[in-house]
Amino acid sequence: MPKIITPLTAAQVKNAKPKDRLYKLADGGGLALWVKPNGSKVWRFSFNGENGKPQTLTLGAYPLFSLVQAREWRDEQKRKLALGQNIKRVKVRTAYTLEKIACEWHEKWRKDMAEKYTVQVMRNFERYIFPVIGNRDIRQIKTIDVVECLRIMERRGIADSLRKTKNSLNLVFSYAVGSGLIEYNPVLQIGKQVFEKPKNRHMAALPPSELPLLIDFLEQRNGFANPTNRLKITPTTRLAIYWLLLTMTRVQETALARWDEIDEKSGQWIIPAERKKERREHIVPLSTAMKQILQQARELNVNGVYLFESYNYRSHINKEAPRMAMQRAGLETTAHGLRSLARTYLREELNIDNDVAEKLLAHSLGTKTQTAYNRSELLKERGEALEKWGNVILTMMGNSQQA
Repeated sequence: MPKIITPLTAAQVKNAKPKDRLYKLADGGGLALWVKPNGSKVWRFSFNGENGKPQTLTLGAYPLFSLVQAREWRDEQKRKLALGQNIKRVKVRTAYTLEKIACEWHEKWRKDMAEKYTVQVMRNFERYIFPVIGNRDIRQIKTIDVVECLRIMERRGIADSLRKTKNSLNLVFSYAVGSGLIEYNPVLQIGKQVFEKPKNRHMAALPPSELPLLIDFLEQRNGFANPTNRLKITPTTRLAIYWLLLTMTRVQETALARWDEIDEKSGQWIIPAERKKERREHIVPLSTAMKQILQQARELNVNGVYLFESYNYRSHINKEAPRMAMQRAGLETTAHGLRSLARTYLREELNIDNDVAEKLLAHSLGTKTQTAYNRSELLKERGEALEKWGNVILTMMGNSQQA
């Protein structure tokens, strides 16, 4: 009777300790995690080849490949075996492998792109493309081969990464065509209809750990220093993004913000009810950081009606401008996602009370009576929270006196 193998858990994989000799933890279906004496862990898939002899295929190291990813890869190999495909291919000349050509393209392409974006592109290649077809001769790769790789991403529900990886592969194969290596680009035939449209699309947001990266972009320093035209940001768009971040308001509220809504005497920005999604007036206490942004905005447009004027000073800034600027820089966030970033940082890093954080987002906390009560009671707390948040931003900017 065959031995029953209990599938591994994520905790078992993570906590597997090295021993004096190499050993494996079987997950079932031929997949196993091999743990080396030096502590490194590698996923391998065992199967019977065409001649019936046992063979092994290596995916890659843990944690670069998670347990879920390893299982998806194993299932993909089993499907290919069922179709009669030879998954244990003889390596082709390194000069013509997809991985070699992709790395060659990436080295040239990344010079004009944001470092964070280029790293993400290569990371997706290493996770989803190279383990499956990276050692294949690029001259023999067909559309179906690329689709099979992208299907793995589709099953994981990472539609945005799938789209970006497909676009990057399109550039790789176009580079190969231009270099005379291949006659046609197999990615060109892969339309949007090939993959399922995601049922729910959440607003993309940066994790708090990537807030310094956003500030580097706004300050045009480190990886964003001496930017190409693609990565440059206009002074008005830069200030608008800072305002979105500091005030935690919606992009349309920032884009339409007017100078007559700023009450300098009380130190408040009063957004009228007709401009709020909730149809309630919303008060934003002005922090030190916000006041510095206002000072710079006034210097940019002395006689304007709006805080952030369009390039021709005839209207307000386009509400898409912040999102487009950040995405050109490879920052995977929407303007709305800045609200989520700020709320997460306030709760997790600054320990701001949940009710205060919700009111900063203009979210209702209960009945009309409770809402009116909370509006007056939490104004002081909201001001203190925004001041702390503003100080975080100013510190990351490296200048607490001037934005």
